[in-house]
Amino acid sequence: MLSFELKYDGKPDIEVWEEGFKKWLSAIEIDREKFKVKIVSGFDRLPNLGKMVATYDGKLLFDIHLYRKYGRSENGHRTICGMFTVSIQDEGKMLMKPGEKLQLNIDDKGRVNYMGKQTHIVEALMDVLPLRDEKVVKKIANALGVAPEHIKMDTYQKRYVIDTPIPELDWKADPMPSSFYKYVPLNVFHLMLLNGTFRMNSIISQSDTQESFYIGDFVCSDYEDEFKRFAGVISEQNTLISSFTTEYDSEYMWREYGDNGQGVCLCFNLIGGQTLKQMQYINEETTTLWKYKKVVDQLKKEGVHVHFSAIDDWHRFVKNDKYDDEKEWRLLIDYKGDKI
Repeated sequence: MLSFELKYDGKPDIEVWEEGFKKWLSAIEIDREKFKVKIVSGFDRLPNLGKMVATYDGKLLFDIHLYRKYGRSENGHRTICGMFTVSIQDEGKMLMKPGEKLQLNIDDKGRVNYMGKQTHIVEALMDVLPLRDEKVVKKIANALGVAPEHIKMDTYQKRYVIDTPIPELDWKADPMPSSFYKYVPLNVFHLMLLNGTFRMNSIISQSDTQESFYIGDFVCSDYEDEFKRFAGVISEQNTLISSFTTEYDSEYMWREYGDNGQGVCLCFNLIGGQTLKQMQYINEETTTLWKYKKVVDQLKKEGVHVHFSAIDDWHRFVKNDKYDDEKEWRLLIDYKGDKI
């Protein structure tokens, strides 16, 4: 576990605290470059000795205010110690109660009153900005049968990420068809002809608004917290998709997407090297992904949250097999313009 050491020369100096936090952030394993700490104001007047902020990808994580106070050493000499307040800004809580912050009052010895108990700043920071714990890594490695070097702590998400492939998610797509079909209502087809445009929708506007979270929820319960789910939705809003099928004249597709047979079935041929990705479907009763889910659920009961990076590669392309009749292939574009 990383130590958090502070050395004073006569009086507490905000540069000392800045170096202490920078040392902590330097041990972050994932997206380390997105974490920053900087001094925003120096000495003003007593008791204010300065202020600094810690951010993630430009978003505030916490404020740090340094104060001066006086005390007595063991031999009776008057001393100057440092005290500062760390305000941890939790994204979920901010959504629920704007302005709510968690206060950590820390003295010059690194002691902190946190969650109703007196502890050391290292223990508090391991909760709000967790770093790799080798004992936990060993537990995960033994439970999942993976090498420790493939396990990394995601400090921002407060979870361990396994970066080895999941064979069950290593699907082999069928050969790319030369033609794809799209069922649309007649009025949509009329607008396409009128405007000479082809419409793509944000993935979060799908009829099943939870499908982007499906595989992550099923295996790791990634988005069981409503605030994480909301943040996940926001992060996907500029992902544009259009869905196609290999099924020509399908009763199911006419019913679900072709206005009960009153619409149009369009045929598209691929040109210019454009490719689509085949959707995969999971039968929750028979899938072998249960062996991962059971281990993840047990680790969670022990306070350890785990995620698989392989899920990130597939989360936009997996559905429950109740949608298997769609035989979907998906065109996906990450739109880089203004938010839509």
